[in-house]
Amino acid sequence: MFRYKLGMQRLPRKVLKHGFALHETFAYHFDQKKKDGKGLKPKEAKEFFVEAFSSALEDYALELVEAKPLLSKEYLAKEKGADVGEMLDLGMKGIDVYFKELNPKINPDLVEADFGIPIVKGVELIGKIDLTDTKDVIHEMKTTRKSPNKQDIRSDPQLAIYQLGFQSLTKRLPKGISKDYIVMSKKDPKVVRFQVVRPFLDRKAVLGTIVSILSAMQNNIFYCLHPAESWVCSKEWCGYYGLHKELRQLGLQRFIAKYKKYGK
Repeated sequence: MFRYKLGMQRLPRKVLKHGFALHETFAYHFDQKKKDGKGLKPKEAKEFFVEAFSSALEDYALELVEAKPLLSKEYLAKEKGADVGEMLDLGMKGIDVYFKELNPKINPDLVEADFGIPIVKGVELIGKIDLTDTKDVIHEMKTTRKSPNKQDIRSDPQLAIYQLGFQSLTKRLPKGISKDYIVMSKKDPKVVRFQVVRPFLDRKAVLGTIVSILSAMQNNIFYCLHPAESWVCSKEWCGYYGLHKELRQLGLQRFIAKYKKYGK
C-alpha cells in the first residue's frame, strides 16, 4: 500500500545496497561463465563488486533525502551506524568463499531470466529467476551474517513461484532446488546450502494464494507481512513504523487522503 498505492519511495538501506551489489556481481559472473565457460576471476569479481556497491550508495544517498520525512529517528540512527568499510570487507570475504566452495559446482543455464504467468484477466505474475544450472536445478542465493537454521525449502513461497517461472520458460519441471547462503562472518565465512532433489509444487495452492491477496488489495485490504512482534516491524528496521501507527489512528480513507501526494 505504501509503495504502490501511495507511491512512497522505497526505503533506503545500506545493507540492501550491499546485497544488491553482490547479486549484480554474481549475475555478471555467471552470465560470462555461460558464454565462455570461465566467468570472472575472484579479483575481477571483487573489483566489480566495489564499483557496483559505490554506484548503489550514490542512489542510496538520493533515496535517503527523499524518504527522510517518513523515517523514524531510530531508523536513521541505525542507518548512520552501518559501516560501509565493514560491508566492503565482508563482501570480499563472501566472494572468496563463494568462488572456492560453490562456483566450481555450478554450470549456469538460465541467468536473470524474466518470466510472466497469467493469473486472472488483465493480471500477470512477473518475476526473475536468478540462476539455474544445466542439470535443471534452481539456485537462490542469499547473504547473511549469521548461519541460518535448517529450512524446509519445499514450502518456501518464493521458490514455489520460481518453479512456476521455470516451468513457464522451459516447459518442464525443475529437478532440484538449492538455497545457497553466503555467511559473511569476519572470522568464519562459509556457504550453507539447503537442497531438495524433488521440489514440491502445488500449482493450484500457489496461484490460489496470489488470487486471494490480489482480491484483498482490490478491496483496500492490505495484509501485514510480519507478525506484530517481529524484529522487522520495529522502529529501527521498519521505515514505515510511524505510518502504521498513524494509519490505525486516522483510518484507511483519511490516511490515504493525507498521503496521496506521494503518488505519481
